[in-house]
Amino acid sequence: MPLAKPVRVAAQALNDGVPDARERILAAARRSFATVGFDGAATRQIAAEAGVAQSLLLYHFGSKDALWRAVMDQLFEGLASRMAEAARASQGGNVRQRLLAAIGAFIALCAENADIHRIMTIEGRQASPRLTWLVERHLRANHAYATGLIQEGQASGLIRPGDPTLLYYSFIAIAGTAFSLAPEIALVSQSPKVVDPVAIEALIAALLFLEG
Repeated sequence: MPLAKPVRVAAQALNDGVPDARERILAAARRSFATVGFDGAATRQIAAEAGVAQSLLLYHFGSKDALWRAVMDQLFEGLASRMAEAARASQGGNVRQRLLAAIGAFIALCAENADIHRIMTIEGRQASPRLTWLVERHLRANHAYATGLIQEGQASGLIRPGDPTLLYYSFIAIAGTAFSLAPEIALVSQSPKVVDPVAIEALIAALLFLEG
């Protein structure tokens, strides 16, 4: 019992003067996971980049696995809010309008921060408990919603034939890769304007839809 007070004081001291420490840790972790993946990331280096002690990182998150999950929750919460807004805005619209609204939400997120695609490119390469968690917690619902719209469009002859899941991943690949590799694309094309959200959406629409 006499130890309880010092532990509480120490925990409080970790938070004093760094009210945004948790967000800095999440931002540094996101960059690290997007660059070197889960296995290559080190909590000591993440803490250093966030400007905090490693003990503070562990105080907030407990482990690297818990930190990774917190990063993914944050990224996908951002996508979920954009998707929900897109669904509300396009409610009552035709299948083209509803699907493009969802695609536009994903494009906007990638344009703002392509780390979600960079991390998924690393994680999606092999089965793991992290990937299983991610699919069940964040990916399955988005896949079901988008492929449902694709199937609806195919039934009406608006969307080209093909496996709905592959068509779904084709537009994720176009948008995600374009913004992930934007610096390279700008150099090889000698134009910083090639990777443009409007142009990316138009390209995806041309791929998916049989009618203009």
